[in-house]
Amino acid sequence: MAKLTLKEQVLLAYYIYNFLEDTEHAMKELENVLQDSLQENYAKSVEELQREGLVDSAKEDNKERITNEGVLYIDNILHIQSESTDGNKLAHVKDNLLTYEIVFTVEKLKEYIYKNVGITDENN
Repeated sequence: MAKLTLKEQVLLAYYIYNFLEDTEHAMKELENVLQDSLQENYAKSVEELQREGLVDSAKEDNKERITNEGVLYIDNILHIQSESTDGNKLAHVKDNLLTYEIVFTVEKLKEYIYKNVGITDENN
């Protein structure tokens, strides 16, 4: 059983968003989950991820998105082959979260991630 750090949980949420349909609703959902989960630590957490080059503001809308380095970071910790197609990434995340029994410390981030990769109570 592995435990993700808060930084890794936040980065995984950005990773999941990266492979969802890029809509205003999806971005708002991610922002709301991050703000509700992190509260006063939200800005600090995002700044840390930016400093490390794992997320960056998109030029077109100034919204935070995961960088290639961030994708590789998550691929590495979840043992996802980097050559996996984008369409299969979420399926790999689901399989690896269940296989490695990944533990989350922030329930709202866990709910967001589980919902978007298709993990339900029946999977657990």
